[in-house]
Amino acid sequence: MARKRIGELLLERGIITREQLEAGLAHHRATKQRLGVALIQKGAIREEQLAQVLGEALGIPVVDLRTAQVDWSAVHMLRARFCETHDLFPYALEVTRGRKQLVVAMSDPLNLPAIEEIEFTTGLKVSPRMAPLSAVRAAILRYYHKVNPDDSPPGTMTLIQRGGGVRVVATGTVAQPEEDEEIIVGEELAPSEVTERTALAELIARREEQRRQRRRQTGGAAASKSVAAAARDLDYLFGLHQEDSGTEALERKFWALMRIMARKGLITRDEFLKELDDADAE
Repeated sequence: MARKRIGELLLERGIITREQLEAGLAHHRATKQRLGVALIQKGAIREEQLAQVLGEALGIPVVDLRTAQVDWSAVHMLRARFCETHDLFPYALEVTRGRKQLVVAMSDPLNLPAIEEIEFTTGLKVSPRMAPLSAVRAAILRYYHKVNPDDSPPGTMTLIQRGGGVRVVATGTVAQPEEDEEIIVGEELAPSEVTERTALAELIARREEQRRQRRRQTGGAAASKSVAAAARDLDYLFGLHQEDSGTEALERKFWALMRIMARKGLITRDEFLKELDDADAE
């Protein structure tokens, strides 16, 4: 099924008119903001409307963080800076089919790198929820920084800083936007935004899929030496016993770790290919 853009979804549901979409696109091109943000700034839609439409289109439940019951055990599983960087907020733990999951409110539930990193570091499957960006940031302020945005002095507002911490600015001034401050779902990256790191992460994902297909074709034969070695390393790293975790689970952790390292710039394409090719040659 083809993925539709934000403008098409809003237009189909009669939330905006063709004229409003054209005005939003013009503002989007002029300011380099995401289209959803541009439409909000132009007054064509509200944040809540955008979240509802995207939630329905993606089949992801929408959460109201103002009334949601927050579990501190979930909050403590992620660091404030990580949440601020990815505009997400962990607020509950749930058990589905006997498996514990971390429920995370996200302004961008298609932020797969963030989801992958959460699952790798916490060992829990992520159950995403759609939430307006402002609601996510307000929850981060309230639970991580112990700041109630509603209590800001008259004429000011409290904002999260990308590097950590908060700042108070006057509502009559325009705060300088920080890099990648707004993240809205439903728009594909422009070619210029596909960096070397994301390209390497995609290469690693393709190699992972090739390994899986090869294993299926051989009828589930023993994993290659390189994967087996990685499994042993991860077994040691996480303090797991092979019989408890299973080779397949450790392989998933191995490939997730490779992708995370690629996105953080901790491994280069040449290093990855050399190690993989050397292992295959053994």
